[in-house]
Amino acid sequence: MRNDQVLKIELAIKDNILKTFAFKQDVVEIGRIPTADIFIDNNGISRQHTRIERSIGGPYIVKDMGSTNGTFLNNRQINEAALKNDDVISLGKFSLRVTIELPDTSEHKKNSVSLDDFDGTTVLSSTQLAQLRARIENDQPNVSNQKAHGPTVNTQDPGLSISQLLLWGGVIFALIVVGFFIFK
Repeated sequence: MRNDQVLKIELAIKDNILKTFAFKQDVVEIGRIPTADIFIDNNGISRQHTRIERSIGGPYIVKDMGSTNGTFLNNRQINEAALKNDDVISLGKFSLRVTIELPDTSEHKKNSVSLDDFDGTTVLSSTQLAQLRARIENDQPNVSNQKAHGPTVNTQDPGLSISQLLLWGGVIFALIVVGFFIFK
C-alpha cells in the first residue's frame, strides 16, 4: 500500500522552531550523523539517536536506537512507542512536535477514477437492463418463426450492429482504464 500520509515534524529548542520537515517515507532517521533525515549537530544527540517507522497498515512508531541520553515521548522515557498527532519527542534540549496529516480524499474521489471503482462487475439500472434486453431480443432472429417457415436468410449487412459496437466499445474502454491504473 502506498503511504499517502504526511508526517510533519517541527524541530525546536526552547519553543523556538528551528526547522519544519515533511515526510511521506516509512522510515525517518534522527541523529547527529549527517546522513540522517533529521540531522541535529549537537553533542547531546547520538549519531543514530531515534527512528520513526510506519508500521504496516498502522501508526508510526518512535524507537530509541540505543542513544546515550535517551528518547522521551511526552516527557516519558521510551524504548518504543506509538505516535499520535501533536506528540512531542524530546532528545536532549531539542523537541520534535509530530503532526500526522491524512490525505484529503474528498476532492480526489470526486474528480478521479480508482481501481476500487472497477471490481469486475458492471451494475446497470433497471432501465438500462430493460434496454439491453430489448436490443438483444431485436438482434436475434425469431427461433419459433424459423421452425415454422424454415431457415431465414439474413439480408442485412453481416457486420456488427450499433448496439454490439457500443457494447464492445464500452468493454474495450473499461479494459483500457483498468489497464492504465494497473500499469501506472
